[in-house]
Amino acid sequence: MSADRHSPAVQLARRMLINRETGNPSRQQPVTLLLGPVGSGKTTALEAIRRDLGWGVVHAGFEFGQGGRAGTIDVLTKLAYELSRKWRNRPKPQFVRFTIALIVVQAELTGRNRAGDILQLKTLISSLQGIIWTPGLEKALNALTETAKATGLIEPEYADLFRQTFPHLVRNIRPTLRKPLRALADFPNAEGRPPFDALLELNRLAHGSARDAKAVTEWLMAAFLGDVRENHPRLARPEEKSPCSCDLSQQRRHWHNWVVVLDDVDNAGGAEFLADLVAARERYAVQHPNDRDAHDALLVIATSGRWHDDWGTAWLAPWKPASGAPRAVRPMADCEEASYDDWANPAGGALDSPYYPVRISPQPSGRIARILDSGVRTPKVTLAHRATGGLPSAVEQLADRLRASNVREGDRGLLTTDPRGEQDPCYRRLSELGLTDHLDDVHLDDFVTAAPFATAPWLIPDAAQSRIDQPHVGRILTELRTSLWVTAKNTAGTTEDQAALHPWIAANLVSALARRGDGDGPTYTDQFKALRDDPDTAQDPVRLAYCNLALGDIGEVVTFFEREFNRIPHAEWIAKLELVLNAPDDLPPERDHAELYDELVNLDNARCPADRSEIRNNVARLIAAGWLTANPFAVRGQHQHQVIANAFAALATTSHQPDVGALVSAKEAARRGEFP
Repeated sequence: MSADRHSPAVQLARRMLINRETGNPSRQQPVTLLLGPVGSGKTTALEAIRRDLGWGVVHAGFEFGQGGRAGTIDVLTKLAYELSRKWRNRPKPQFVRFTIALIVVQAELTGRNRAGDILQLKTLISSLQGIIWTPGLEKALNALTETAKATGLIEPEYADLFRQTFPHLVRNIRPTLRKPLRALADFPNAEGRPPFDALLELNRLAHGSARDAKAVTEWLMAAFLGDVRENHPRLARPEEKSPCSCDLSQQRRHWHNWVVVLDDVDNAGGAEFLADLVAARERYAVQHPNDRDAHDALLVIATSGRWHDDWGTAWLAPWKPASGAPRAVRPMADCEEASYDDWANPAGGALDSPYYPVRISPQPSGRIARILDSGVRTPKVTLAHRATGGLPSAVEQLADRLRASNVREGDRGLLTTDPRGEQDPCYRRLSELGLTDHLDDVHLDDFVTAAPFATAPWLIPDAAQSRIDQPHVGRILTELRTSLWVTAKNTAGTTEDQAALHPWIAANLVSALARRGDGDGPTYTDQFKALRDDPDTAQDPVRLAYCNLALGDIGEVVTFFEREFNRIPHAEWIAKLELVLNAPDDLPPERDHAELYDELVNLDNARCPADRSEIRNNVARLIAAGWLTANPFAVRGQHQHQVIANAFAALATTSHQPDVGALVSAKEAARRGEFP
C-alpha cells in the first residue's frame, strides 16, 4: 500500500464515499473544498485520491486554469467523457440526455417551420445514433464544433477538447431514446411541451435573438445530472474484489458515490461551475420532492487556493476568530477531522450549506523527516518544520540544502544565504508564491515594504482599525487573507482578533525587508517605527513592546515585563510575553545565537546597571533567549531551551502570587522546545 493512501485527503475521501446503504434513499452530497495557499499540496492531494479510487470507484476530473477560462459546458463535456469510459467488470455509462442536448443546441435550424425543424432534429440525432465513426462524418462534427464556438456554447480555448470528446459521447447514444427525450422535456423552460417541441425551445435559447446562455447551461447541467442518476445504480456497488476502503468496507452492503475531482476552482470558471452545479441540484430537489433518488450521486472534491464569498454565508473564513462570530456560521474543519456527518448535521442552529470547506493539512514532522532522510527530532527537521509551517513546496525547496548541510545549533544564516552565491533567496521564494497575481499595480517590493503590517498579529484581522498611512497596505492584507495565508488563532489571545500570517511567507517578507539596501525603498527600521508610532499601537503597551523588540530596544521591553510580572496573573503575563517574543528581528544572520544573546543581555545591563532586581535579571535572559529562538529561520537547540526553562524556574521562586503553575508549565514547555 502506497504512503499516499494514508494522507488526510485520501482518508477524507474514503469517509465521504458512501452514497447509501442498500435499500435506503440516496443522500445529499456536498461540494467538498480542500483549501490551502499556494504550495500546500492541493493538486498532489487530488492525484492521491484518484490513485486510491483506482478502478473500484467511478470517477473523473478537471483542472481549471490550463487553457483560459473554462465554461460550465466545457467542464461537463470533459467529465461526461471521463465518466463514460469502460470500467472493469461494469457496464459502460451512457450520457444520452447530455449528448442529445449538446447536439440540439448546436443544430442550425431555420426557426420558421416547426415540422421542418423537428424533422431536421430527428434526422440529425438518428444520423449520429450508434454510428461507427467514418471520415464522412468529420464534416458534420466540424460544423457542430464551429456552431458551438460561434454561439458561445464552448470557450474557444476548449474547442479541441470538445472536438476530441464529442465523438466518444455520440457513439454511446442508445437506440431507444424515448425515456431520455422525456427527461429532457422535464425542465421549467420546456413549459410542459412534448419532447421535440422542448428541444426546439432549447435550440431557440442557444441561437438568434432569443439567446439565453444561462438557461442553456442550466438545461445541459440538468441533463448531465439526469444521466448520472440514470447510470449510477448500475455502477454503484463495490465489486467483490475491488479496492473498497471506505467507512462501511467489510461491514454492510452499500453503494458508492461517483467522485468528481476539480483542481484549482479559484481559476476562471471554477466558482461559476460549482454555483451552476449547486443551483441545478436545488432546482431538481424542489421539483421532485418525493423522488427517493432526488439527490444525485456525485461527490465533488475540489481544491482552491482562494476564499470565495459564496462559502462565507455558512462557514467562517479562516482568518476570522470563532469568538464573536454569529452562531449560524460554522468554523472550518481540518482535513483529519472532516466527515460527512460533520457537514450534514450542523449543531446549534448553524446554517446548512451545499459547500464543505476543509483546511488541507500541512506536512507533519514525520513526513519532513523522511524527505530529509533524518530523524524526527533532529535540529534539521525542527528547522524545516518551523520555517516552512509544513508547506510542502517550501519543504521541497529547502530539502537539497538541508540534506547537504551540517545544521549547527544557534546558526541563524542557513536559510537566508544561498551556497550558489545568490544574494537574497527570500525574494526568489516570495516570487514563486504568486502574491501579486491578483493585484494590479502592486509589486513584490510593495509586499516587502508592508511586512511589518502584515506580520503584526493585531493588524492582520479584517476587523482591525489602524490609521497607518501606508500605500497598498489594505489591498495587501486583503489579498493575504483571500489567498489563505492568514489563520485566526482562536485561542485566548492578548490582543483582539489575534491572527497569524503563515510562517514561511512572514519570515521571508521580514528577511527581505531587513536586507533591503539603502535607496531601494523604506527600510526595516523605517517601517517598524511607523508601526510603533501609530496611535493604535501607542494605546496598547503589548503592541508597543512588540514594536520596541522588533527595533532591538530590549531595555524598554524588559522594563515593561518586569513591571507587569507580579501585577497580573502569570498565565496572562506569559501569553503577552509569547506574543512579543515572536516579533521579528533584523539582527545580522551571520552572527550566531550565543554571541547575540550575550550582547542583548549586556545591552539591558547597560541600560539599568544599578539596583537590578532578580526578576529583571531573569526577565532579561528570558527575553533575549526567547526572541532569538523564536526566529523561524534560526536553528534551535537544547542549550537555548534550557536557558529559557531556567529563567522560568528562577522567576517562579521570586513570584509574589499564590499560584505559579503557569510558570512551571512554561518551564516544561521550554525544555521540550515548545516555547516560544
